[in-house]
Amino acid sequence: MYEELKALSKSDMYPFHMPGHKRRMPGSEVFDSYGIDITEIDGFDDMHDPRGLIKDLNKRLCSRFGGEEALILVNGSTAGVLAAISSTVSHGGKILIARNSHKSAYNAIELRGLKSCFIYPELIEEYCLSGGIDPDKVEAALKEDNEIEAVFITSPTYEGVVSDIAEISKICHSRGISLIVDSAHGAHAGLYEPFASEYGLRDAAADGADIVIESLHKTLPCFTQTAMVILNSGYIDLNRFRKYYSVYQTSSPSYIFMAGADKMLTLLDNEGEERFRLLYSRLQKFRDCLRDCKKIRCIGPEFTGSYGVKGFDPTKILLTAEGITGSDLYSILMEKYHLQPEMAAGDYLLLMTSIMDDEDGFRRLTEAVEDLIRNGFPGRDDISGRPSDRAVMVNIAGDGIVDIRNAEGKKSDSFIYAYPPGIPIIAPGEIFTKDIVEDIRHRIQKGLALKGLVEE
Repeated sequence: MYEELKALSKSDMYPFHMPGHKRRMPGSEVFDSYGIDITEIDGFDDMHDPRGLIKDLNKRLCSRFGGEEALILVNGSTAGVLAAISSTVSHGGKILIARNSHKSAYNAIELRGLKSCFIYPELIEEYCLSGGIDPDKVEAALKEDNEIEAVFITSPTYEGVVSDIAEISKICHSRGISLIVDSAHGAHAGLYEPFASEYGLRDAAADGADIVIESLHKTLPCFTQTAMVILNSGYIDLNRFRKYYSVYQTSSPSYIFMAGADKMLTLLDNEGEERFRLLYSRLQKFRDCLRDCKKIRCIGPEFTGSYGVKGFDPTKILLTAEGITGSDLYSILMEKYHLQPEMAAGDYLLLMTSIMDDEDGFRRLTEAVEDLIRNGFPGRDDISGRPSDRAVMVNIAGDGIVDIRNAEGKKSDSFIYAYPPGIPIIAPGEIFTKDIVEDIRHRIQKGLALKGLVEE
């Protein structure tokens, strides 16, 4: 593995994907990870009872990202999601959860024996893209069921869709319950004013959410698995949260992750504004080159104000190409131009950018897109082949492994999801409908990799 990683680092494959450090960081050439890898020895604090260096780090995070309290997470946003749900909903209680939530939220529901009510995001049918969560639907659900103890939504989503957190917070608080926001892809939200004022990329904690979970590594220069949670105390029990924070965090935290977060904060202090300004300018320039193009389109911000979309994360580049799938475009960019995208969906492609992207990366992306517009797309035989119409096997509760063509009307015994981003198409206990069966088969035919299927 080490040799493969070294080979990748020396290749010309440009990373339009997470982590946000983009395999570069000022001073990293003298960063000796083994030399600073320690355990909780004297003078280096205890993450589960911080009183020194780690307490100072949490204070720095709070000062930069807001909220009443911030806590570092070394087990990724997953640990924050598990702690948030466990601390706000009683064992066996009920939660209102957005159906496009990450699988970690469903794992928390299963671990705590919770009852769940689903709220569905608006659907942008043209691209089969999830929009935002309509506050009116949240209000209606809470009025209908007074047993709901907390609300859980994702904003911004993996694709950059921002919901109206301020309004949803008010609705939750009017009924005395907490709002949890999985903002794993929103650590950079609120750090650059033009992103907030022009695109509506606002920080969820500032808009009233009670618990906000953010992956520092996804959109900022931190090591993979580094995250944080931001807390506002009005509608949550802070001590109860801290209890579950310790339950789901390792007892041997990585000081390398925490030191990386500290280094990221220093970078933001010293260079953050200028780096965000450059990123903003490069993104604007790239979008301008596609403004009147129909062959390849950059989508997203135009949905603001409809489909429940309150704002959009401009650092997410969603590309859709006329006549080919997102998977095909993914393969073309990677194989022909050596640009590594983040993810392909059926009808679009996701590229992730951050303050660590450089001018050369945007130049190469722009030149690749312009070349495709001029010369067209390679034939399908020249890129990733279509999967055959092979049998697709799934786990059915009580029946075991069956062909998905015989699954309609039966109960799933496992999660099936595209990863990334890890949002279940179907969860354990849910029924395979005709639409779900067709959706899974459609994704496979478009070349998308799904997790949870049974290997033949």
